[in-house]
This record gives sequence, structure tokens and C-alpha cells, in this order.
Amino acid sequence: MKKENIISLKKEYIEHIGSVLNYSPNTINSYGRDLEFFIKFCNKIKINSISILDEKIIRDFVSHLHRNGISPKSIKRNLSSLRGFFNFLLRKKLIYKNFAENIKSPKAEKHLPEVLQHKDIDLLASKSHKKEGTYKNQDLLIRDLAIFELFYSSGLRLSELSDVQFSNINFSDAIIRIIGKGKKTRLIPLGTKAIEAIKAWIEIRKKFDTKNSEHIFIGTNGKKLSTRSVQLRMNLLAKASGIEQNLYPHKLRHTVATHLLESSGNIRAVQEFLGHENISTTQIYTHLDNQYLMTVYDKVHPRSKKTNKEE
Repeated sequence: MKKENIISLKKEYIEHIGSVLNYSPNTINSYGRDLEFFIKFCNKIKINSISILDEKIIRDFVSHLHRNGISPKSIKRNLSSLRGFFNFLLRKKLIYKNFAENIKSPKAEKHLPEVLQHKDIDLLASKSHKKEGTYKNQDLLIRDLAIFELFYSSGLRLSELSDVQFSNINFSDAIIRIIGKGKKTRLIPLGTKAIEAIKAWIEIRKKFDTKNSEHIFIGTNGKKLSTRSVQLRMNLLAKASGIEQNLYPHKLRHTVATHLLESSGNIRAVQEFLGHENISTTQIYTHLDNQYLMTVYDKVHPRSKKTNKEE
């Protein structure tokens, strides 16, 4: 490798991506800032020539960014800028390999799923506590309550609920048979509230069943409700119940999983219930449950730091 100055090569590269590759001004500025971070790090460890660079230095750079509070997302972008720079140097035969090619950025922290509180569930399930004017057709309120109760009782995915047919439900045994991801079948218990709500809807449903549909949840046109329609109906139900947040169906799935884990502590049972192939997918709810417990602890425990301020 030649003893080329990193600063001059960075300037040449920035000109290249602007004039030859026609990158946007924002992208050029972003690459420039990222490479400036790297150059400052190189100056700090007394490196001014590309001939000394290797993978260890790039790993040390990533560790340096991480220790200084740079987010995983920003580190990933820095690495992307470095890879582009090193590919440029490779084409010029100034280095023998791309030192950033196999370097991975730290994993971004997973955001815990949002869940509803028990009081929100009670508001949603109540037929009487609905804002005036939100449901002009009370028949559709009965249907939407049945959809909600089935979501909360069985933790179904949106597509699974939309596809539910009469043949899937055994009211006598209080069981619903679902064909989920990968065409795998699972049997899920049906709660009493869900059974009552679905039966109430089935009686009213006869008015709309002009197409002899096998699907339980249909629209006023007699056709199966689409997944998008179910999403919109759940948002309307939330609005009618005075809940100021979007009620997307997966939030109900997250909610029932969290509430089940709170009360049972049996992660294997929750895994089977949700139809997760890998238990690592279910484990997100253990973190959520721990977070919930810590919140309660901070509020009520007599020795919690947050409830005992020093006087």
C-alpha cells in the first residue's frame, strides 16, 4: 500500500461521489461528516496514512463511537460511509481489501411493543360507554365488539381473524381452530365473553349475508371484511370508547400476550397460544412484563428510590 494521506483521499472521494456518482448534496454532506469522525479518530491514535489501516482499527473506531454514546443507527451509517470510501480506494489500488466490509455495528435496542391497560380493555368491551354519534349503525357496533373480543380472547393475527369461518369455531368445546403462518394449525381456547359476542353478531349477521359467505365477519355488502377494514373498525371502536391512541390489531395481540404472561408466567404456553415458531419471539413479552413490574415497584414499593426522596 502507498503512503497516501487520509485527508487528501477523503477530499478526492467526496469530489468523486458528487461529480461522478451524482450523489445529492445531503448525501455528500452526510458522507463527509462520517469520514470526518473517522479522520479525527485516526489523528487521535496517530494514524495519518492509509498504509497503516486494518480491520482492528475499524473495530476500535466502532467501539470508540459506541462508548461515546453514538446510536447503533448512526454507527451503521458511519460504517456504510467507510465501506464506500474503502471501495473507492480499492478501485484505485491503494489498499488490498475493504477493512469495513465484515465489521458489524452494535445491534439497535429493540422497542418494546405497545400494550393496552386493563382499564382500556374494559372501556373497549363496554357497549354502553360509547361516544354519541360514532356508531350510527348499532348492528356494526355488535360486530366490532365481537371482532375485539375475539382478538383479545385468542390473540389472533389480523389475517387470521379476517379468515375465520364458521367451520373454525366449536362453540360446544369453546375452541377455535386457526391455520396460521406456514399453514400450521393450532387450537385456541375461546373465552366466554368472546363466545357471547360472536353469537350476538351471528344473529344480526343474517341481515347482511346476501352472498352466503362462510366467513363470520362480513360487511354490509355481504362480503368478507378485508384486513384493512378490520384495522379501520378497531380504530373507530377505540375512538368511540374514548381511547386516544391508534388501536391496531397487533397491539391487541401484544396486549393479550402480556396479560397472559402477567397472570401465568408460563412463556411456553404463551408461545403455543400465539403460534410463535421460535420462543425468542415470545421472549419480548418477558421484557415488557419486567418493565411493567418495575413501573409498579417504583410507584408503590416503600424502599423504591423514586418514592423516597432524600430530605
